Amino acid sequence: MYRKFLTLVLIAGSLGLVLFVKSFLFEQPKTPRLLDRLPSADFLAKANILELAKETNSLLQYNKLSMRDFTTYEFLLGQGKQYGIDLESNLYLFANENGNWGALIRLTDSSKVHIGMERLSKFAALQDSVVGGNKFYYIQKEQSYLHYGKDYALIYQGNDFIRTLNQVVSAHYGAQQKVWKEFLRQKQFKNEHLVIYANWPKLKRFDIQTAMFAHDSDSLGFRLKSYIKKRTPLYFSLKRSGLSYKSDLQTDRLIDIHLDVREFKQQKQDSVYVQLAQLSRKIGFPFERFMAAWNGDLVYQEGGKQIQEVRFIETILDDDFNETEVERLRYDTVAGFAVLASLNRSGPQFIGKLAQKGLLREDENGYRFLFSPLLHFQKSGPYYQYFSAATSPRVVRSKQNQVLWKYKGTKYYFKIDKLTRYEIFGSLQVPVRSILRRNKLI
Repeated sequence: MYRKFLTLVLIAGSLGLVLFVKSFLFEQPKTPRLLDRLPSADFLAKANILELAKETNSLLQYNKLSMRDFTTYEFLLGQGKQYGIDLESNLYLFANENGNWGALIRLTDSSKVHIGMERLSKFAALQDSVVGGNKFYYIQKEQSYLHYGKDYALIYQGNDFIRTLNQVVSAHYGAQQKVWKEFLRQKQFKNEHLVIYANWPKLKRFDIQTAMFAHDSDSLGFRLKSYIKKRTPLYFSLKRSGLSYKSDLQTDRLIDIHLDVREFKQQKQDSVYVQLAQLSRKIGFPFERFMAAWNGDLVYQEGGKQIQEVRFIETILDDDFNETEVERLRYDTVAGFAVLASLNRSGPQFIGKLAQKGLLREDENGYRFLFSPLLHFQKSGPYYQYFSAATSPRVVRSKQNQVLWKYKGTKYYFKIDKLTRYEIFGSLQVPVRSILRRNKLI
């Protein structure tokens, strides 16, 4: 009896061992997740299309864009269900410096995608092809491509589609790219609906470890929030305040900087210092002299028009045809221009170096920076000013670090919100009305 029981135990154990080993030898590999298929690139992004639609709805409605009814949450959700696209999940995008870009999105029902392809073929020269057993569709003129599998779709535009396709279809479960892991575990902008992550190699020149951007919007425009983290410390900090020019509606450009740079001056091996010095050498700017003289305040303002009185000598002929020189007076309309900087005792040496290099020159009882209008000079304590108006622009106290720049009729506004020892928090405000008008969308 004992032997029979032992025999049964051995048989059962052997069978269990065989089944256990078989489960490893013949186990079906798990299907890669969407995150496993994502390729590395210079710039990565994640977006929730439906939540973005909610967020931007007020902007589209306020500006009465014709497309506003086709970008609502309800409409997009219905379109996604019709074509088997999971718009309730995140869309993942990737792009490179050369302009190639792509996106991966989840599918709920891949059998419905062909409905969309049939509809698209009515408006574009859509072709299809197969590489390595993987079918894809493309519009040759646009270098646009689409491939889809059972639970995902790849959209791509650029000249490196085949390599990207092979990377997507040959992905393995759990083999997510390191750069995507780093991006998706970031705590910054965790609840935002569009987040961009920079993996750009050129950022390494500045010792930047992380650079991220997030979208926000209201009825007047959108805001791009930024977060930058360095591997090495930031050797400058925000000043409590400094003198600046008061901007108005006529201001087209304004650079308003107030930094404590005492430590930064001593860190000539710092990556930011090195890169600024290299850039300055390319344009002939005496950066070393500037840093030695600079107290941390720099303001540049441009915009509006100023009337300048100009005296000149004109040669005329008298009644006997003799040449006579006569002093004349004319009034020229010039661009409003002003620059202010706080300089220490080394200021005169820096100004002298600018003159030596031809960046600043005396002309007609005034001064000119390269192609600037004629400027008046005024010094008050550590503040040096050059301005095109008859008197100095209104000076106010400012603690902002900001840039306003008008480009093609639109005023872009960037400011630094906060600095820590390693981090920079900032934001870019973009009003959209003039952009929409320029592109004839309103």
